[in-house]
Amino acid sequence: MRLDDIDKQIVRELYNNGRESLTTLNKRVFKIDQELMSHTGIKKRISKLQDTGVLRIQGNLNVSKLNYKAMFILLEMQNYDEVKNIIKAYTNCPRVFVLAQISGQYNLIMGILGQTTEVLHRYINYCGSTNKKGILHSQILFVSQYEAPEYIPINLFSKESQEYKCGNICNDCEAFLDGGCEGCGNF
Repeated sequence: MRLDDIDKQIVRELYNNGRESLTTLNKRVFKIDQELMSHTGIKKRISKLQDTGVLRIQGNLNVSKLNYKAMFILLEMQNYDEVKNIIKAYTNCPRVFVLAQISGQYNLIMGILGQTTEVLHRYINYCGSTNKKGILHSQILFVSQYEAPEYIPINLFSKESQEYKCGNICNDCEAFLDGGCEGCGNF
């Protein structure tokens, strides 16, 4: 789908404030001839963008304000099937804020959040993808200061463990059993 100037104006305004009312938006969104868009027209545009999967309005978090820590894991995989397996296993992990295929020495990059650096270390040792089949090489990069974007789309508070997808079962995990980890669904 290709966005026109009106769509881009709407997305820009919603980026600044996703809760902006339609009556406020219709004072800021212009047609090509500098005529203001009606709030009904804007609502139809937003619905179309949402229906096509281009736009999603949601609550995003400022992880810096929560004092959460982040790390990136770079993975060099044995083959593309192993890349797909990792993607399938970690797509819905509540700690993962970035999961993308990349080019170069590594095939995959994962951005991971934790309440502390200690939690991130436990993630690497017990839950992380670095322990999975098909990994030739990995590199861990701890983030010293998270800068941008200010807000990220992550569902830290789902209360739903995704352990059945990644294969790391909390009830079998030493860190979970000794009280050092509350599980991936309990931030």
